[in-house]
Amino acid sequence: MKKLGILFTILMLMAPSMVSAKTEATTLAELRQELKNLQNQKSSNEKQKQLTKAEKNAKNVAIANAYKEIETSESKIEEAKNSIKASEQKISEYEAKTKEMLEFYQMMMGDNSYLEFITDSSSMTEMIMRIDAVEEIVNYNQDTLKKLEVLIDENEQKQVELKKYEQELNNNITSYQKKIQELDSSLMEMEDIAMDINEEIKIVQTNIKTYENMGCGENEKFDVCAKYSYNSTWLKPVTKGRINSLFGYRNVSGQSSNHSGIDIGVSEGTPVYSATNGTVVYIIRKSSCGGNQIYIQSDVNGTTYTMQYAHLLKIEVSLGQTVKNTDVIAYSGGGSTATRNGGYDRCTTGAHLHYGVSKSKWTTWKNYTANLINPPGFPGKGGWFYERTQWFR
Repeated sequence: MKKLGILFTILMLMAPSMVSAKTEATTLAELRQELKNLQNQKSSNEKQKQLTKAEKNAKNVAIANAYKEIETSESKIEEAKNSIKASEQKISEYEAKTKEMLEFYQMMMGDNSYLEFITDSSSMTEMIMRIDAVEEIVNYNQDTLKKLEVLIDENEQKQVELKKYEQELNNNITSYQKKIQELDSSLMEMEDIAMDINEEIKIVQTNIKTYENMGCGENEKFDVCAKYSYNSTWLKPVTKGRINSLFGYRNVSGQSSNHSGIDIGVSEGTPVYSATNGTVVYIIRKSSCGGNQIYIQSDVNGTTYTMQYAHLLKIEVSLGQTVKNTDVIAYSGGGSTATRNGGYDRCTTGAHLHYGVSKSKWTTWKNYTANLINPPGFPGKGGWFYERTQWFR
């Protein structure tokens, strides 16, 4: 649906700011402070009462209702369009009948055909019948023209109402955005790839060791002491696939969530390649929400990006490993690994690869999610790509 597609596009562009404020540790000292903050937050979380299930459900329902209103509006628009199309078909039929009647009437009235038709009657009764027949044709023709005029007027009015309704929908989109932003406090709880406070702490602890091993000084900028493989372009993480779900806010089975990447439909066990030359900066194994995951950091045209590959069946790389964009880093999962199929991953319902991109360094989970972008170069929902080099705008 076109208008809903516009809403999704707007929300995708806004996604980074809706996750959290943009923060980024640029030195070891700042990263150690982030670690301290997370540890304090963990302590605070244990003492304070978290949002109740009812409160979170209420927020989720509010988001779902916003989507439902849009979908209802779109349905009405489609009905109006179908009604206009049906009216246009009737108009075409009436125009054809009118043309036929006019041609017959002109034939009767031309070259004294009408008088011949009347005076050639064998009796007065037949003459009256013939006069009545001509009058009936004329009346039918006039009635048809009136119906045609009414249909045209109705059609024009429907188009005016449709334009007005579409404008109202566009105006409502702004209020939907505000409603979603008001629910920002609970969005992290509803993300498709969850990360608890313990895993966040582990990420920062791992990154501190990584930057120490790279020789970074306590107050030395990571841009100076940590360099990653350069790339001039992006490649697809699989040789071919179908886009099952887009980046941004979505509604699945009545539940709203912030989709942090795109879902690429592939068979389980499909080879997954690194989209870029880079370094494996983090690995998660058998997470209850996201399954096996790999995070790779690289430089693309002078900008640092972190790529996420999730719902993996098997991982083929190790932490700190340098990879090329031709290397198989994993095999896709999502099917047998799903809890519904007896697996451990509750955040997948079928075989696919979740691919996410953050325009940031891998320092903290908050920084990663705050800088999420729509993975570049992919087709829209339902679209296919057949080569790793295929690019879509």
